[in-house]
Amino acid sequence: MTSELVSTVFLSEKRKKIVLMLMSGPTTIDRIKESLEGSTSAIMAQVKILLEQGLIEQKGDDYKLTYIGQIVLKKIAPLIKTLDVLEGNKEYWQSRDLSGVPESYLDNIGDLGEVLIHEPDLSHLFEPPKQLLQSLKNAENVSTFYSYFCPSCPYNYAELGRKETNFSLILTRSVYTRLKEEYEEQYNAMMRSKNSSLYVVDDDAAKLGALSITDDLLLIAFFNTEGVFDHKKLLSFEESALSWGKELFSYYMEIAEKIK
Repeated sequence: MTSELVSTVFLSEKRKKIVLMLMSGPTTIDRIKESLEGSTSAIMAQVKILLEQGLIEQKGDDYKLTYIGQIVLKKIAPLIKTLDVLEGNKEYWQSRDLSGVPESYLDNIGDLGEVLIHEPDLSHLFEPPKQLLQSLKNAENVSTFYSYFCPSCPYNYAELGRKETNFSLILTRSVYTRLKEEYEEQYNAMMRSKNSSLYVVDDDAAKLGALSITDDLLLIAFFNTEGVFDHKKLLSFEESALSWGKELFSYYMEIAEKIK
């Protein structure tokens, strides 16, 4: 019985989207049609299957999950989200070294939601994505971790310091040393800011390329499976992704030393 219910959800993209929509609460058939592509007859055929399997029910003009549907969806919704993230960019994930993310956070990687893979061309290889730069300009809160040296970052974060943007910046020890010794003006601007906090973590304790969370964007960059940083970065604008990133950033803060 259980495998039949699970198959009912997984073997149709339309059925999967319908039950995920109903997790947020009852809705009408018109709203279901608006959110799905396809003819009315094709959508109604999938609704009928869900009704027959006892996963959803109709109350007046509304469709809702049954108690059985709620039980099943609570168990398989996280798996659906995870598969959507991983299968949507399978080659990217297969080539990443994910050891910089603790297992407990990998369990919730489906929270990244819809993601964009940013792969710069050679003329922009060392520049942050435009989406991040734009977000930094307007952000009230920024949390960033870097294990490699980004040439424009001293200027970007010095500007945040001058604007008194609330930001926390974690750097590996080698990156921090270069910032302090070669970018004294920018370093001092950060340190003078009342709302900035700088942290240092040992190089061998950080196996993540970069992580940045602003008010509306998550950026994360992994090394590839050969241990090389190839400048491919993942972006997400989902609220669940921002929450996931903040928790991961907190993990790195716990193993970092604050610069005073």
